[in-house]
Amino acid sequence: MSRGSVDRLSWAGLALAALAPRLAGALLRHPWHDEYFTAWAARLPFTELMAALRLDSGPPLPYLLVKLVASLGIPALAAARTVSVLAGTAAVLLAARAARRSFGPAAGWWTGAFVAAHPLAVAWSSEGRAYALVLLAAAWAWERLETLAWDGRGAFGLAAAVALACWSHGLGLLLAGVLAAVAVTLPAPRRAPALAAVLAGLASHLLWLPVAMHQPPAAIAWMTGAWRAMPPPERLVAPVRLLSPLGGFASALDLPSSPPWLEIAAALALAAVAVAGWRAGARRAAIAAALPPVALGTLATLGVPAFYPGRGEVLAIVPLALLAGAAAGRWRPAALAVCALAVAGVVTVGRGLAAWAATPPSGEQRIAATLRRALPGGATVVIGGYWRLGVAYNLGDAAAHYVLVNVPAEATRHPGWYDPRRDVPTPEEVQALTRRLLASPTPVAVIVTPGLGTTPELERLATLLRLRPALTVPGAVLFLPTVTPS
Repeated sequence: MSRGSVDRLSWAGLALAALAPRLAGALLRHPWHDEYFTAWAARLPFTELMAALRLDSGPPLPYLLVKLVASLGIPALAAARTVSVLAGTAAVLLAARAARRSFGPAAGWWTGAFVAAHPLAVAWSSEGRAYALVLLAAAWAWERLETLAWDGRGAFGLAAAVALACWSHGLGLLLAGVLAAVAVTLPAPRRAPALAAVLAGLASHLLWLPVAMHQPPAAIAWMTGAWRAMPPPERLVAPVRLLSPLGGFASALDLPSSPPWLEIAAALALAAVAVAGWRAGARRAAIAAALPPVALGTLATLGVPAFYPGRGEVLAIVPLALLAGAAAGRWRPAALAVCALAVAGVVTVGRGLAAWAATPPSGEQRIAATLRRALPGGATVVIGGYWRLGVAYNLGDAAAHYVLVNVPAEATRHPGWYDPRRDVPTPEEVQALTRRLLASPTPVAVIVTPGLGTTPELERLATLLRLRPALTVPGAVLFLPTVTPS
């Protein structure tokens, strides 16, 4: 077999190793609120989608891509996960190619293995959100940047990668800043085209900037609250804790954590590998791996809603993998360490897949199933909290028979987020709804979210309508008529 054939088979093997866990995750993992929002938004006509995003957060590209894939006849949520699986798999190959170009074939395979096996990269690629696209953009940007550094080609691709990131998520702006900082370190003949490419990618985002500036701050304000709720020692390590394949994922994600001693050992091994990568010449990657955690931690400390564990790490994973690949391609001890980290990632991913497969039906799935069974002819469902999108999605074809009413009504305008401090129903709103429901011949169900300010009003409404608690799930109680239609 020729060397070219072996090389093609090797790349195919890496692609398969990346694709398999991502596809399995997409098939096994239960959807959740953000994915329901993606599916809901992607089904909107274009003008309604743009109007909806003015009241939410984030750029439109992920929803437009999902809409495009869904136009092939694929359900919206499946289309969203298809986009993520393909983007996450492509990111592995581009990261490997970037390392191969700068540090040789061995470094490329080690880099690809690190990204392919990293639990965060698999998780991003298994859900219908924007993070797999940002990962793809980061890997593509690095592949083009390394190509530009070596032979002067790649400026157009670098600009496109920056544009992809910026049009996919707000983190794209930070990625552009990191890439600009790295571009400054390039030799003079390469520096100007690299900086021009980054600026061109940013310039494409100017069309969306006026919308982004006017999106409600409340849509992402919860991140500031989550940061402040962390104990100070936890804040110090939060921006880097999940970069290890054995990080404490369960604190923020539906991925398993490792015992503390093993987590610390893996973190130390990863730090040693990063230092070895610096010594192997991956200076640009070292800068790019360090900047995002520092920037995100600083912004969060200043009160800017920019960081939540399991999200911002998407900017550092690829350059960290390049550091690991550069070290492993040069020194055997580093190769052994990277191999151990990759195996640890595979084990964590395997545990995560097993946990996803064994996860019982979610709250919204159980609520929807109970509604279909108890009120098969349809009903008016009054909802407090986040449940609207998930219940509507899981009602499936029967959703047309149910009228979902948010309390407060303001929450209907922006179903992607809910701020109980801002969205408070007025007494007149509740009274008008009560009168309407008492006079309605249609059966009524009420979903109460304990702990929210709407709970007393909705419980009183349920009492007036002679409803009973019929189902309790984590975060919600479903009230149904005392006597339901047979």
